[in-house]
Amino acid sequence: MKKCIVAILFFIVATVSFSQEKLTGWKELDNFHAIVAPVFHTAEKGNFHAAKDSAALVLQRAKQWQSAAIPAGLDAAIYKPLIDRLVTETSAINDAVKANKPDEELKLLLRKAHNTFHEILGKYNKSTH
Repeated sequence: MKKCIVAILFFIVATVSFSQEKLTGWKELDNFHAIVAPVFHTAEKGNFHAAKDSAALVLQRAKQWQSAAIPAGLDAAIYKPLIDRLVTETSAINDAVKANKPDEELKLLLRKAHNTFHEILGKYNKSTH
């Protein structure tokens, strides 16, 4: 079991290291994406180990994003509520992991947070292009 956890953590670190290419140029959005992309996408395939092992880190990244300033030129009234919702959703993921909830419940929570992230990303892309 420890070898599995070490392998998953290595995968996450390697993915983050290789994905230093910026998605958007919005530092906090890119930092959040770098850690959650492998977590969400492996969970979509039915592997919840990374999601469970990284739930606290995902929540931490969401909170860092929440406490950062919205970049100049973007409407904080649009982005702040969405980021607040993302923090609530990642907190629910973390709570579900702590409570050892079933994978199907975790999958629904992950999907919700993933959709919120893409909503933010979509609005950002529309406002910058």
